[in-house]
Amino acid sequence: MYLTNSCVPKKADEFTGREPELKQIRDFVENYRGGAMLVHGQTGCGKTSFAHVLAKELGLEILELNASDLRNKGAILSIAKNAALQMSLFASGKVILIDEIDGMSSSDRGAVSAITEVIKESKWPLILTANDLMNERVQDLKKKCRFVELPSPRSDDMYSILSNACSSNGICYEETALRSLARQSSGDVRASMIDLFVASFCGGLKDTTMLTDRLRAKRIEESLALVFNTTKANISLSAFDNTDKDLNECLMWLEENIPKEYRGMELKNAYDALSKADVYLGRIRRWQHWRFLVYANAMLTAGVALSKSDLHRKQPDVRYSRNSRPLKYWIMNNKNAKKKAIAAKMAAKCHVSKRKALKCFMPYFKIQYGNNSQQIGKELSLEEEHEEWIRE
Repeated sequence: MYLTNSCVPKKADEFTGREPELKQIRDFVENYRGGAMLVHGQTGCGKTSFAHVLAKELGLEILELNASDLRNKGAILSIAKNAALQMSLFASGKVILIDEIDGMSSSDRGAVSAITEVIKESKWPLILTANDLMNERVQDLKKKCRFVELPSPRSDDMYSILSNACSSNGICYEETALRSLARQSSGDVRASMIDLFVASFCGGLKDTTMLTDRLRAKRIEESLALVFNTTKANISLSAFDNTDKDLNECLMWLEENIPKEYRGMELKNAYDALSKADVYLGRIRRWQHWRFLVYANAMLTAGVALSKSDLHRKQPDVRYSRNSRPLKYWIMNNKNAKKKAIAAKMAAKCHVSKRKALKCFMPYFKIQYGNNSQQIGKELSLEEEHEEWIRE
């Protein structure tokens, strides 16, 4: 016994419980006026499958590309851009699907700018998919796209999907066991189908003892919610175990979002726990004493969770956001880049360190430059942008 292609949805109305989001995608394709649609949602929620089903229903050719396989700007332009500009050979139109754009690594130089170029020039609907909307690569493309979150099927919808798959493939099942599988899948249709496939080899899904909990990577928002919504240390300690963020990133997420959940002394205690975690992480960076990692994790999870005495003031619609400190550092570094470049030139001429030039000479440099701009500019070989900065 094995699962056949009958488990794959053939019609758009088989994607139950997500009609508003699916209608947005359909409207985008049917009434295409340029741009791209970014569809995001957890793994296995049906992003790619719906794009294929929609294209088939509308009689369009679909070209699927995986962003993780397009390693550089040249590859994207040679494949995706050509497809975006050419007519379809086999249908009246086409849909271009670039899958898993958050799968691009940091070494994919120029990939984002190439996709942006394709978006601007495409004559056909362009659909991008991503699992993590907070991924750095996705952030760069969000400004160029309309985007919609495709929610995962609810437990009842998942049960209907699984029961239809069992009926189509002649798999015997007990209702209780199938509902347990629907619940534990956490909305991952692909994962639940794999579990059902395994059960089919055992003669069907007969009881819950055949099922094991699936280890699933948690979104950082789920981990934060777990920390903020419990006052039990044993529950919160594992909050960051299955995230794809390291503890330094988790600390920054907590730093940004603690004020949304805590007030008064609770806020003070939470930041106190956060500061102790930062001390332990600093010792790890400086001395490579990795035994401190367990203490840092305890402070970030149980320390923050236990800072809240009760849960009665939990706000139901809190939206967690990425820490803005790295962006502020980047803006400040850009502002100081010209200042540091001038200091470097001055340090070379005066035979001092860059640090001393910044600290001792730069506070008076604009005054000196105003008195003798031509000679100083020539001596330091200042570029036009440096002179503009001095005149500001």
